[in-house]
Amino acid sequence: MTAASGERAEASAFAACALDAHPRSIAEARRTVRTTLRDWDLAELSDSVECVVSELVTNAVRHGVPGCPPLPVAEPQPVTLTLVRRGGEVVCAVFDPGEGVPAPCEADDVAESGRGLQIVATLSDAWGWSAPGPFGKAVWSRFTAPAGTGGPADVDADGDGDRDHEWQSFARCLALLESLVPGRAVPAPAVA
Repeated sequence: MTAASGERAEASAFAACALDAHPRSIAEARRTVRTTLRDWDLAELSDSVECVVSELVTNAVRHGVPGCPPLPVAEPQPVTLTLVRRGGEVVCAVFDPGEGVPAPCEADDVAESGRGLQIVATLSDAWGWSAPGPFGKAVWSRFTAPAGTGGPADVDADGDGDRDHEWQSFARCLALLESLVPGRAVPAPAVA
């Protein structure tokens, strides 16, 4: 089913990609973003989301996978990229087994690195991370399609002043991924 010209369907969608703890995974993550956003009719977000995902996957590979680089890790594909869509809004999350949390820093003018989280903050509507647990953490970023491209309007159905839909898709993604963790004894809670 296709939406009429200038109108974007309010459908939700989910995509995930398991990645190795290797720099080549950054290119794979970018390809996944580009293809997925094109399939979701959100190609106008592709440049920003690809750039942010590059930073998040780079950080996951460098800092979130114990013993990497250069030592190989025991578990193949320890990093997972997820994309969740609701209408014209996309949340990307990068999961890694690390215990550390992102810490933006001030890079000096000639530094070749250290600006990644500043890029993430600049290009996304919001970003953050889940508290590290026994299986690691997720670092996420949210994007909204530009006005006039058919993205969803801010919805406050219950009149409490918040955007009711804003975190539903992301919460569903986290609950789904928690339920897929090997050895998890308790099923993930249902998320509305």
